[in-house]
Amino acid sequence: MVENLFLNLYFLGILAIGYNSFKKIKDSSHFFVANKEANVFQVTGSLLATILGSSAVLGSVSFAYNSGWAGIWLLLCGAFGLVALLPLIKKFEKFKGYNLPELLGSFYGEEVRILSSFIISIAWIGIVAAQIMGAAQIIGIFTSISYFNAVIISGIIFIVYTILGGQFSIIKTDCIQLLFILLGIIVCFLFITNIDTTYTAPSVFNEKFGYTDLFVLVLTYSSTFFVGPDIYSRIFCAKDSSVAKKSIVASIIILIPLAFILAKIGIYAAGTFPNLTSGQSPLLHVAANTLPKSISLLLYFGLLSAVISSADTSLLTASSIFTEIFTKNLKNIKSIKLTRIFIGVFGLFSILVALKLKFILSSLLLALSVYSGALIIPCFAGILGYRSKKSYVLSAIIMGGTIALFGKIYGGSNSNYILILAFCINAIVLATGRKK
Repeated sequence: MVENLFLNLYFLGILAIGYNSFKKIKDSSHFFVANKEANVFQVTGSLLATILGSSAVLGSVSFAYNSGWAGIWLLLCGAFGLVALLPLIKKFEKFKGYNLPELLGSFYGEEVRILSSFIISIAWIGIVAAQIMGAAQIIGIFTSISYFNAVIISGIIFIVYTILGGQFSIIKTDCIQLLFILLGIIVCFLFITNIDTTYTAPSVFNEKFGYTDLFVLVLTYSSTFFVGPDIYSRIFCAKDSSVAKKSIVASIIILIPLAFILAKIGIYAAGTFPNLTSGQSPLLHVAANTLPKSISLLLYFGLLSAVISSADTSLLTASSIFTEIFTKNLKNIKSIKLTRIFIGVFGLFSILVALKLKFILSSLLLALSVYSGALIIPCFAGILGYRSKKSYVLSAIIMGGTIALFGKIYGGSNSNYILILAFCINAIVLATGRKK
């Protein structure tokens, strides 16, 4: 099959880029933050490619399929989080570390750094798993490869590519992958709007998505954009704060119209294929049954690029942060070797989760809920100059994360209120231990 040939060539190209970067890596700065030399084009491309993974693209279309124009809120909340991040950029100028736990450690001490490293690393297995699920669904729909085999193949490609090139290869290839992503989505959108001229006025709130749901989405999703490990890993690669700010503004400008484009595709899918089951992706179903073969193939590879660019960033983030628990900092060759080992370990665990769950958005939101309930408020408070006693910070993180996890597992109509409670408890404990 010609599709299998294209897929093999695509994966071989990805691995070749990783191997080429592997030969050029000189030290930890190259591997973890691309030597802090990234320009506006590179940071913007990498930031957007990281954001637009399977959870954002496939998730937004599925969201709109089930909830109409309310599907715009996933990416709009992401854009809102980036807007909130802009005023904080100046505060990172003097920070010489590589990741978010180092930042937290500089605020509250070594124990907080270690605990936050552990929470992020474990939670991010769900993020990586969501990308592997997306890749498997994409591969399975345009080739004859089974879901099980597609999970194994895509997971191994992600692991090997990330082990080889680290941030050095990721920051370079994300811009190319972003072009694939945008081209595939936009061509798909233009095709369906040409054959579906009906217009429905956007109703962004309905019985399936209300104001409380939006508030919780802001807490658990927007918050990970202005205080998030993957986002910060892009920002820390920027040459300076001016580059970081321009990149964020450019990303916001692209995300806003993209939210409406993906929602329109989801609404079209709901009208054309109203009986899809929860395990079927509306976007992939449109590609397989509506689009001409050439356009669907373009969309498949665009989506695959989206998945890879998010997966490698998240996998490197989780592994490098976990490495720091043992090495205390990443500024040595030993950290690179240990991180490569953990990339393999976390990648394998993510494959197992992908085989078990099979639902992209639920995997993503479970991971983000635990992270946000535990760490958003302590990190944001620390950036603003607020300091609390170490024991209280540790208690706030543990209690907030535990309550958020319970809320997500509990589900039902009260889960949103439990997640809000997690943030409130976190803030109260933090405020109680404030240093005078």
